[in-house]
Amino acid sequence: MDFKEYVTTYELADLTGISASTWNKRRLTGDSPLFVKVGKSVRYHVPTAKAWLAERARRSTSDLGSPSKPEAA
Repeated sequence: MDFKEYVTTYELADLTGISASTWNKRRLTGDSPLFVKVGKSVRYHVPTAKAWLAERARRSTSDLGSPSKPEAA
């Protein structure tokens, strides 16, 4: 199997087990890994997508993770 550095939405879906439809929706809301747009084509950088997923690792469903911005007092 040949490693590709950039993959389509469908290839990302195959790699992650998350449907292409879900990735398309997440991309619209900004809740996806960074992507590159070449003309009408969307490509995801595989190492960046893996890091994005790793940042979302949790120990339990109630674990909210670290807030990205400090909360105002």
